[in-house]
Amino acid sequence: MALGFFRENLFININGVLFNKLHNKNVSVVWYLSFLSNISYPTIYTAKWFITPFFTLMFWFIQKRFLWILFNEKKVTKWLSVLYLSLFLLAGIFFVAGWALGDTHKGYVFSRLFMGLLESPVACMILIPTMYLYKQTNINQQ
Repeated sequence: MALGFFRENLFININGVLFNKLHNKNVSVVWYLSFLSNISYPTIYTAKWFITPFFTLMFWFIQKRFLWILFNEKKVTKWLSVLYLSLFLLAGIFFVAGWALGDTHKGYVFSRLFMGLLESPVACMILIPTMYLYKQTNINQQ
């Protein structure tokens, strides 16, 4: 959860810096990101494209470890990886489709929705009850 709050704070402040640069304003930015004021708009904007997959990988890794500790089964970590790859692929498809169809804004909105799911604990919120149900079903079938 701390990673989610940190990520959100980071992006809000990065977007604040970008807003300041684009509109020549002075929205306050947290002190530890004030150095971004000295960096160009395109550089900061491009950096966001690398920061997003980094946080996605961090969320995947933390959730993978958590599910392994909770269930000690490879199956659930495989499900997590398949879910992450599927949502990442969907995000890419929507982004490229928006670009190809000439509506990059709508493509970005849908892509961002899927990436938002990947940068949250939603996967664990789905897989924990799924795994309990799966185990319960297997017990009842024996």
